[in-house]
Amino acid sequence: MSDSHYLHLLRFDCPLPPGTHVVLYTRDSGGDEQDKSIVQQNEAAQEYCQHFGLVLEHVYCDEAEKATEVEKRDQFTAMMTDLRQRFSIVYDPTKRDQRAKEKPFGILCWKSNRLGRDLLHTRHVKSDLRLRGLTIVSLVPVVETGNSGLDALIETFYEYQDQQLLQEISDNARRGLAQLVSLRDTDPEFQIHNPNWVSTGAYLGIMPGGVPIGFKAERITVGVYKRKNGKSGGEPRVVQRIVPDPELWERCRLAWQMRHDGASIRDIMDATHLYKNVSGFASFFKNLVYTGTIEYGGQRITDFVPALIPMEWWEQEQRQKTERSKKMRGDKMDKNLEPRRVGGKHLLSGILYCGQIEGVEHPMLADFIPAKKGQRGHWDFYICSMKKNSRDHKCDAKRIGARILEQSVIDALVDHVLTMDNLRPLAETIARQVRETNTDASIRISAIQAELQQVDRQIDNLLSAIENMGLSPSLKEKLTKREAEKEQLKSQESHLKKLIVKIIDIPQVTNEMIEEWIVHLRDGLKNAELEISRRTLRQFVSKVVVKDGKGTIYYTFPVGSGDTKRLGLGKGDMDPRGFEPLTSTVRL
Repeated sequence: MSDSHYLHLLRFDCPLPPGTHVVLYTRDSGGDEQDKSIVQQNEAAQEYCQHFGLVLEHVYCDEAEKATEVEKRDQFTAMMTDLRQRFSIVYDPTKRDQRAKEKPFGILCWKSNRLGRDLLHTRHVKSDLRLRGLTIVSLVPVVETGNSGLDALIETFYEYQDQQLLQEISDNARRGLAQLVSLRDTDPEFQIHNPNWVSTGAYLGIMPGGVPIGFKAERITVGVYKRKNGKSGGEPRVVQRIVPDPELWERCRLAWQMRHDGASIRDIMDATHLYKNVSGFASFFKNLVYTGTIEYGGQRITDFVPALIPMEWWEQEQRQKTERSKKMRGDKMDKNLEPRRVGGKHLLSGILYCGQIEGVEHPMLADFIPAKKGQRGHWDFYICSMKKNSRDHKCDAKRIGARILEQSVIDALVDHVLTMDNLRPLAETIARQVRETNTDASIRISAIQAELQQVDRQIDNLLSAIENMGLSPSLKEKLTKREAEKEQLKSQESHLKKLIVKIIDIPQVTNEMIEEWIVHLRDGLKNAELEISRRTLRQFVSKVVVKDGKGTIYYTFPVGSGDTKRLGLGKGDMDPRGFEPLTSTVRL
């Protein structure tokens, strides 16, 4: 046995008699820290079998597989299938012990966690094998007393240790990935391996797993692998970062723009061809990454990658998705987010209500009657949803022509709201809010700058310590943490500075400027593109209520003076039966 390399590491006894047939199961999870590689496990088992006279029938080997991912361990599955076919379960313990003595058969493994570290699954596997009269032999030394009850208790303790180790590995992996995802281009080790990288303090955009459509993957080196003892493994640590894909970026933005404008998934798919079927858009419109933000490791990281859309678009889509889910379940939903109303192709879709029934307002839906040659032309109109759903039984409001009603609203807005008297106070309010924002941001910037000074002092102290004592792992960790804090504070400071509008950039609001603004808004209302007109209208109109052939417009800001200012909105009358407003003044 002078040529043996592993016997001194293995158990000194064997629970099986010479001549017993056995199989070997080996596995590693592909990491740098393995108890023994599969080659070493195989060689050790060969020596053990030769020493104790066992006959090794077959070796089942799963390379670079995690213990918990049982469904991916093909060889483990094959071994269990083979053994179950060859050996039936014996429930009688006396007969089972008799079979084990008369026809012994063993399963060799390096130690119990080779069969799996999940406590419940490991117990199930061992019970399954032992019910068939098979003997499990761990090659590493284990404590065995000869007392079956005590030995079972000891094995349970080992299983518990393996379970705890699995949890520790899982926690370490999650923590390591979270640290990797939050890595910035100012990281000292990253800079060592990327000397030509122009550091800006931005996140590197490292994202494990699949790459969202609209982005593409790039491989970058962020350091070298470290072993548990802190020593470098020498192998470069290459990871995946995501960056905008120029071939898909604009198509993805078009998809979000269409969705924001109320387009259906089918229309979006036909226009963008991002996916082969509509199901792909479910995850697309749920993915936060398109706002430049991700959620990882229990934290939300902003400015992680370039933003494709504003956060408001994403939040609006999630609200609408929640309401759509309610509708599918038959639950009551927010009528303002009803899909047909939000996606309506008419100017007033979503803000038009019927007030025919006293004390109750029902949404009005856009509908049409198609043209019929020689008899009538095409007619678009709005109809009360209660009237339509009850087949005229619960509401007697008449249908209103869409063209006339929309023009009446526009005329009322242009003639009575978009005026110098109304917009002069509004412009002054905007200027006042800018000044208040400047003051608030300046205070917050001062606080952040104070924190920056403190962090800079801590960094200087650490650099001095490194010069005197050298770069130890603990000093490096502290330095990296302080530098990360500094970059985060600088990012916050930069964001706040962008909020500040310099006084020189806020000229005195003149009547000429307001007149230009009024012309711009009126042009927007009359724009041929529906979305531009709708967006302009909803800056000023919160809803329109129609009753008895007349309408009331509710504005988004106070118009005129009086009690409506306390309500935070204005209100005016208009006549939807014609192009001209019924009254020439706004009702207070």
